[in-house]
Amino acid sequence: MTKHEFDILSDKFMKGECSPAEIALMEKWADLHFNHHDDKVIFESSSELQAIDTRLWQRIQADAMPVAQGQLRSLSKWIWVGAAAACISLVIGYFVFLNHPSPEIVSQPTHGIETKNIDSSQQKVVLPDGSIVILAKNASIITDENYNQQTRTVYLKGEAFFQVKRNEKIPFLVQSGNLVTEVLGTSFRISPQPNGKMIEVSVKTGRVSVYAKEPELSKKLNGVILTPNQKALFDNELKTIRQEIVEMPQVIVPDIASTDFQFEEANIETVLALIQKIYGVEIVVANPVLNHCAFTGDLNGLSMYKQLDLVCASISAEYEVRGTTVFIQGSGCH
Repeated sequence: MTKHEFDILSDKFMKGECSPAEIALMEKWADLHFNHHDDKVIFESSSELQAIDTRLWQRIQADAMPVAQGQLRSLSKWIWVGAAAACISLVIGYFVFLNHPSPEIVSQPTHGIETKNIDSSQQKVVLPDGSIVILAKNASIITDENYNQQTRTVYLKGEAFFQVKRNEKIPFLVQSGNLVTEVLGTSFRISPQPNGKMIEVSVKTGRVSVYAKEPELSKKLNGVILTPNQKALFDNELKTIRQEIVEMPQVIVPDIASTDFQFEEANIETVLALIQKIYGVEIVVANPVLNHCAFTGDLNGLSMYKQLDLVCASISAEYEVRGTTVFIQGSGCH
């Protein structure tokens, strides 16, 4: 039976105009096709069969004309198996479409424990290894079902602060969209922007590796290493990572005495060396002459940028931040 002959015969059947011989032919076709499951017995391609089955299902749904009860009983198997075949094809196509990974979005796990903060305040979550996650409002994490075996992996949506228990043998991974943050033991914050275009990772203690998740395995990853008071800005659209100093650098050296910030005729090189040490930020003096200038003042209680403002003003110099480095420029003191 050709496709054209099948179309004509199926139209006649739906109108109740088939002769007994034609009904017998339809039954023979149904038995041959659906009992033996040989798509090539009647038609040349599966796509042709799928199109016909779909069209037949639409005709049945439309219920264009009632079919005689005797005919319906004799061909019930053919009608409903054909309709089921069309439906199954649609369902399978829909399932494949939903589960086909998008190149822009990394797939989320199908198994694991999900925790979502639905409260207006922050929520503390203790992971199986003792690591702590502080979830912001509406943020959620999924803990991988194999957590703490070969890796410690969690999947984050929203903003969260992490205090990771150190384990050099089992790295800690946070996947936020297409961005992966990998650590051994440290504290850091992940903050997606509200528009979803950027993800910020800022480090408080330790070292953090931040890189973009690639759809294909590659030895070359787009990533950076962050140290305290540094942050990475990941552009979800451009897939680029920019490394900077955080807005409010914190003192990373414990037990700093207030007297350490009081200077009396100290040369600039000594002052800048202390600032660099206590904040872990690289400071480069473009003009070596500036290092021999003297500074007198009290820098206690001031932020790093305020301290730099005072020091540079005293020697007629200026500073600018380039990435994770502070550059100081000036002609020299008088």
